[in-house]
Amino acid sequence: HDMCVHGLDQSILVSGESGAGKTETVKIMMNQLASFQTSGHVDAGFHSDEEEDGDGNKNEKKLNRTQTSFRTSPIVNRVLDSNPLLEAFGNAKTVRNDNSSRFGKFIQLQFDAEDPTHAAYAGKAVPSAVLAGSRCEVYLLEKSRVISHEPEERTYHIFYQLLAAPDEEKAEIWDGLVGTDNESFAYVGHTDTHVIEGGTDAQRWKETVEALAIVGVKDDKLHNLMRAICTVLQLGNLTFDVCPENDENSIITSDDELVKLAGLMGVETDDVKKALLQRTVVARNERFTVPLDVVKARDSNNAFAKEIYSQTFDWLVSTINDATCAERNYDRTLSPEEISHIGLLDIFGFESFVVNRFEQLCINYANEKLQQKFTLDIFRSVQEEYEFEGIEVGEIEYPDNTAVLELIEGRMGLINILNEECIRPKGSDSAFVNKVYSVNGDSEVLVKNNIFRGHQFGIKHYAGQVNYDATNFVTKNTDALPVDLAECSKKCTNDLVKALGEKKGADKNDKTQSSGRGRKSGGLVSNTVWSKFRNQLGDLMKNIGETRTRYIRCIKPNTQKKPKVMEHLSTVDQLRCAGVVAAVTISRSAFPNRLEHEEVLNRFSALLRGFKPEDVHLLGGESHQQEVNWLLSVILPTPTNADGPPGKAPFVAGKTRTYFRAGSLEHLENERVKAFGMYATVIQAQVRGYQSRSTYAKWKLSSVTVQARFRSHVARSRYNKVRLACITVQCWLRRLEAQAAMKIMKENQCATMIQTHWKMAVAMASLKRSVEASIKIQAQMRGAIQRPVYRKELAEAIEDAKLENKVKSLQRMLEEAEAKRIDAEKKAAEVAAEGGKEKEVIVYRESIRDDDSEEKKVEPPSPQAGQFTELQKLLMEESGKMLEYLRKEVFKLRGQNSQLREDFDLLKKNNQKLMDANASAASAFSALNQHTKQLGNTNAKLMSELDKYKRAAHRLNRAQLEAKEALRIKSESYDAEVQAHLQSQETMDGIISTVQGRCKDVRLVQDVLVLHGNREAAADVSSAVSETHSVASQQPNNQPPTPGSTTSSGSKGVSFFGKKSKSKSKIGKKK
Repeated sequence: HDMCVHGLDQSILVSGESGAGKTETVKIMMNQLASFQTSGHVDAGFHSDEEEDGDGNKNEKKLNRTQTSFRTSPIVNRVLDSNPLLEAFGNAKTVRNDNSSRFGKFIQLQFDAEDPTHAAYAGKAVPSAVLAGSRCEVYLLEKSRVISHEPEERTYHIFYQLLAAPDEEKAEIWDGLVGTDNESFAYVGHTDTHVIEGGTDAQRWKETVEALAIVGVKDDKLHNLMRAICTVLQLGNLTFDVCPENDENSIITSDDELVKLAGLMGVETDDVKKALLQRTVVARNERFTVPLDVVKARDSNNAFAKEIYSQTFDWLVSTINDATCAERNYDRTLSPEEISHIGLLDIFGFESFVVNRFEQLCINYANEKLQQKFTLDIFRSVQEEYEFEGIEVGEIEYPDNTAVLELIEGRMGLINILNEECIRPKGSDSAFVNKVYSVNGDSEVLVKNNIFRGHQFGIKHYAGQVNYDATNFVTKNTDALPVDLAECSKKCTNDLVKALGEKKGADKNDKTQSSGRGRKSGGLVSNTVWSKFRNQLGDLMKNIGETRTRYIRCIKPNTQKKPKVMEHLSTVDQLRCAGVVAAVTISRSAFPNRLEHEEVLNRFSALLRGFKPEDVHLLGGESHQQEVNWLLSVILPTPTNADGPPGKAPFVAGKTRTYFRAGSLEHLENERVKAFGMYATVIQAQVRGYQSRSTYAKWKLSSVTVQARFRSHVARSRYNKVRLACITVQCWLRRLEAQAAMKIMKENQCATMIQTHWKMAVAMASLKRSVEASIKIQAQMRGAIQRPVYRKELAEAIEDAKLENKVKSLQRMLEEAEAKRIDAEKKAAEVAAEGGKEKEVIVYRESIRDDDSEEKKVEPPSPQAGQFTELQKLLMEESGKMLEYLRKEVFKLRGQNSQLREDFDLLKKNNQKLMDANASAASAFSALNQHTKQLGNTNAKLMSELDKYKRAAHRLNRAQLEAKEALRIKSESYDAEVQAHLQSQETMDGIISTVQGRCKDVRLVQDVLVLHGNREAAADVSSAVSETHSVASQQPNNQPPTPGSTTSSGSKGVSFFGKKSKSKSKIGKKK
């Protein structure tokens, strides 16, 4: 309303401690403001227009607010879904809250507000306003939670959501995530909390991915974002150890994890190793490489992980702003003057712990700035109220925290001193504390205590004194990433990690340029954490100062996270830390109590007899103020010098309210109670008389009713006795008839059973004979059918065997003929060689050709050639017979083929029948599937029980480790006692040898030896008892040790007795 009508931008400041409900309050307001948009009208709660009808009567014009459908606009979706995204990446479980925001944020909702002049011309009572976008700024992300957290706490939600994702989605992001869980990564670790605000991590993962898709983070952008998160997780799995060659150097012992990290970043393994294990130092334009020890290497690794996550969070916030800002997403272009804002500040509340560090100092500094703004707003509102009521404004005292702010942000305040220590070559935390006390020693808000250590100091804040531990103040304020890690990140293939190196490089160049211009430029300290936060806080206070500010203080009722439980001490402490007590003190400084005029007349008119409230209500306008003055001046006169301060009335009547000084309203309330007590006595007398008369009438009516009911009871009792006797006789008669009918029914049943068994026996015998006869008939029939088939197959087998024998004989004859031909050729060659004559030996070969063949005449033909021709003729005849046989076989196979086709058709029909049977089996399969689902549910229950047993086993293992540790401590203490005993024994041996060598008194020497022997015997007994106890403690459940079992304590006990025996032998020799 103020934004649309008066053109005032709004700011709502929400504060409170962790778990008080700040985040939920901001979400409720965002949902309300995003979905509840005015469009030309407002309801009667804001304005109402009145118009006159023809008779001159005023009728109230009905005004309706048009409300846009919830979550129909893409801008509204993005604005509302940005909050769960910030929760996933910036919230974590703490001891106080399961969904605690570990950063501060200022969300500016951007509205397209209609010009009031145009709205007036259009006849609108209130100009319209439509949500056009939003922007978000974040402050002080808790980066230390990335690398460590308390056992009962958790790190940021996004790590658990990513590890709870399905393996298919994990494989798309990084194959190293497949099959992993929370305990696979050191930064995450084991947790017993898997449900946050009613949703599991797997469910939250789906919601986060959907919300990221709404703001444009999907596909490659989503994979790059999640790979950056995986890089942070993988950095936590690297382990460092001392280098074997040099104790001042360090090495990475987890080679497999290093290879996975290098592959994930897209960087060579050696580059990652050098960046983590070495530090490049630049001095006088020369670069030196300095190896890091184990502690520094681990710190460098953790710093790299924190910077990557911080860069990822900042990129996500920037992406959300790009997707939701009105400048890029609204359907029409708006100038900055046309955009109206409603800011929602979700800031961390005042913090005071047992140990307060750098983060608490920054948070309390922000709360001091906001408290100053809150105090001035309250004082201004009280001043405006008094001026409006026409009351003289006196000096209103209110708490001023200017001294605290001057101590923190003054010219020689904590910020400048800490920044100076950060740029000094050997700046330290203790030097910072010493400078604070030396420069600001006269400050009233700086606490000086002799019990403070060199790195401790205290500040008196508006909410109370807080003692700070300055350990690591310089390191946290510098927050610089080493050059080697920045260069390594530039080589990374992931855009988010690569941007980190480029950003650090740009910061380094800015520092170099600013240092060249001198200290006046302030570039040397502009990049510290506190300086950045001071600049952000200054911009925030500037933006808030230009708006109309409202405050919401969230109070946490108890620390057990239980409903309907109020812890008064913690609640009062929260009210003081939130500045509510100070606000109440300001508002009640002059007049603690105030009431409306009508309420004063209604409450206290009974104190003055003859005063009629109905006459006062008929008066209008300013007459209420006059009536109140007249009434209170009579019943509450001005005190005299003896009773109170002179010249000050106990009340002042303003235009609409009456203001009472301290004690005045209480006096009126007491008088009112007395008057009501007197009136109550008269009323009670009348009421008691009426009650007594009513009681007598009730008792008379009750007595008549009791007599009537007693007579009715006597008559009813007689009737019930007669009725019971009749029912008893009827029951006996029915029983006799039922017994007779039951006997007949039993006889019929027995006869029926005998007949049934006899008929069943006869039918079973007949069935058995029929089955045996049918089996014999089937056997005979099958034999008659199979015998012709068998004879036919036997004949075919015999023919096949004959044909095979013929073929083998023909092959054998061909081989013999070929062998004879080869022998003939050899002999012809030999004859030609011996006779020296040219002879031609021609071997006739028969060949079958398609065209006419020519006969070759050989002169003279030899007898062998003629013999070959006969053989060939015989072969041709046999081949012809074989071909004839093969033709018959072909005809026979064709007949068999036709028979197979008929069989195939029969198989088709059988297959159709099988398919029908399969359909019926499908229904049975569905029933089996239902049974399988039931078994799956049972299996899930068993798996849950198995998880419980696993957790129990985990607790048992932890207890076993603790028992082993206790046993080890006892063993070490036992060894120490043994060593002390041996040293005392050696000392005693020296004393005895000295006494024997120098003492001349023989009896004294013998007494000393006797005492030494008694001491050795007592030591033997005590050592034996201690060994028995140590061995018994190692046996589980107080069982005796098994024969041959050895323990560490037992072995130590043996060595101890061995040493004792040696010492005794030495003493014997000396004796």
